[in-house]
Amino acid sequence: MSSRAALWRYRATVSVALGSNREEHMRQPTAAIAIAVICVLITGCAVTKGNAESTTTTRPMIPRPLVERELAELLLSTEQVNVAMGATGMTVTNTHTAMSDNSATMAPQECLAIDGAAEAPVYGNSGYLAERDQSLNDGDKFTHYFKQAVVLFPTVERAGAFFDASAQQWPACRQYSHTQSESQWSVGQISNANGTLSTTATQQDASAPGWGCGRALALRNNVIIDINTCSANPADSALKIADHIAANVTARW
Repeated sequence: MSSRAALWRYRATVSVALGSNREEHMRQPTAAIAIAVICVLITGCAVTKGNAESTTTTRPMIPRPLVERELAELLLSTEQVNVAMGATGMTVTNTHTAMSDNSATMAPQECLAIDGAAEAPVYGNSGYLAERDQSLNDGDKFTHYFKQAVVLFPTVERAGAFFDASAQQWPACRQYSHTQSESQWSVGQISNANGTLSTTATQQDASAPGWGCGRALALRNNVIIDINTCSANPADSALKIADHIAANVTARW
């Protein structure tokens, strides 16, 4: 082979090698870009550098709505009621699955919600689905009376609407009377805090040691908790019991 032919072959070899190398360099960034695009489209890959840690965003869990069969299990036991009321001999006198209506025995009607728990006219047109209530007292002594009720709504929004309406309506009641006993009642300051309404109604001119009733209405999930506690000094017993039952509701989320 002549020197001129050898020189042309050498140049051709170098040209092929350079072309191959250049093509390889061009393919590498193209492949990297393709991988990056696929990564973003499919998984939104997180890229970290150095010691940076990847973070995961979690959505808050939405409580499942409670159902009717769970209502009775939310109520306090007799032993728990005695402790909460500072009593020893309270027993169950009745249990209901339908609300009472005592509107004919008191006036004015705007005070019915404060006078007693789970009154049918108070919940009229609210859209509730079911309720369970239970009353207890200590027999012939009748130094303590207690009523606990849990009212089920189809959604937390419907339960919340009832609570909001109650928060607007309760302050309209200042005084009321029981028409049968002709007793007069004064309503104390109404509190609205942490999803619970509470107040105390005191019987005027009651014989010693006095008589009053604590009231509490609490919203938890799709359940309204309605509590009435009566004794010589109910203090904040209704509020504490409502909180206790509210914890029972929360435990089922």
